[in-house]
Amino acid sequence: MTPTSDGNDGIQVSDCPRCGWPESDTYEVMSRHLTSEGVVSYTRCACGEVQVRFQPYDAGRVVTTGPPAR
Repeated sequence: MTPTSDGNDGIQVSDCPRCGWPESDTYEVMSRHLTSEGVVSYTRCACGEVQVRFQPYDAGRVVTTGPPAR
């Protein structure tokens, strides 16, 4: 396991704590739920370990826009 600080009070885990499978390579998404703060995903690793992941909403950048309003 390679924990890294996420800048908040918690710990962000970058690999499966059981087998080391990389977090970036999700084996199976069991369910995904929209919340007021972001998206909660329940995932299963290749070894069977279940993980709960949270992706906060981010303002992001505007990629394209429509014509100006008249």
